[in-house]
Amino acid sequence: MKFRSPGGMRAPIVGVAMLFALAACSSGTGSSPSATTAGSAPAGSSAPSASATPAPASLKVGISDAIFAFSPLYIAKEKGYWKDENLDVELSFFNSGTESQQALLSDAIDIGGGGYTEPVTLSAQKTPTVIFGATQSGLPYQLMTQKEITDVSQLPGKTLGVSKVGSLSDQITHIILNKVGVDASKVKIQQAGGASARLAALQAGAIDGAILSSPANALAIKAGFNNLVDASKLLPGFAYEVVYAKKSFIEANQDVMLRFMKGLIRAAQFVTDPANKDEALKITSNTTNEKLEDLELAYEDTIKDFPKTSAADLEGVSEALDGTKQFGGLEGADALKAEDLFYPDVQQKAAEALGLK
Repeated sequence: MKFRSPGGMRAPIVGVAMLFALAACSSGTGSSPSATTAGSAPAGSSAPSASATPAPASLKVGISDAIFAFSPLYIAKEKGYWKDENLDVELSFFNSGTESQQALLSDAIDIGGGGYTEPVTLSAQKTPTVIFGATQSGLPYQLMTQKEITDVSQLPGKTLGVSKVGSLSDQITHIILNKVGVDASKVKIQQAGGASARLAALQAGAIDGAILSSPANALAIKAGFNNLVDASKLLPGFAYEVVYAKKSFIEANQDVMLRFMKGLIRAAQFVTDPANKDEALKITSNTTNEKLEDLELAYEDTIKDFPKTSAADLEGVSEALDGTKQFGGLEGADALKAEDLFYPDVQQKAAEALGLK
């Protein structure tokens, strides 16, 4: 359940088959950077030294969905932060995390931007894949309920809507219930469709509650439903939207990955600075074709969860993995440890190079 307008994407969606055909053109090889206007470094970060130009290189980055949560990736491209590192970064968009993780598996892309379930799934399937950064931490969801439900103790016996049984929204619903001490087996989980469909079911009285994110949660509050549980406050630092890659790729391309991360951190610094809000939303709108007024809701609701140095958190990765183990039904997940999925070295070195902690 990700925030996305129905208007589609302006950025081209590259089909999986096409990306697989491009796999032979894997990155790390020298190429000329695309023509992008370089922006000035945001407050607190440093532009690369002009006297030490690194060798040109290219990277292919696949994003599971064109949504606001990945705006640091769009901004790094548009503002020329990767061009400053002599990197030519190609962004491709998919229709699901399943598509993007398959593209990474086939080497059609080098880096994935998506939900925590993607690297967990690949690692569980014996392809060691690690989270080396994050674009959004914390769960941007609220458990919205009918007006008469004012305490979590009232949830047993009630019906909560999810998109599909076994989906991310289903898993997160179970994580939230577990965190607030409610036995999920005593709650009825009902398939109700996407966020707008769940809100409609709530309004029709067909369900008693559902997890919703922007803008559906704001509309639910406006309609008088209760914000029973704010998951972003309940699980701060949760590894929600992340950047990931095969561990072998990172280890074989340390310098290129360091330069990629420096550009991403500069973009994270930019988007989290309130002075840049209008420009950040405009870049995101131009990339995703989402309406500015919808992005305004997303910004106000979720920007607090954007790590300013693109850092993932071991505890947040652990929370995500534990949720998958308990509620994801993923074969092979039980053998994984959070340390298997967490690779902080690149982010830490990039932040240090930019004079950030």
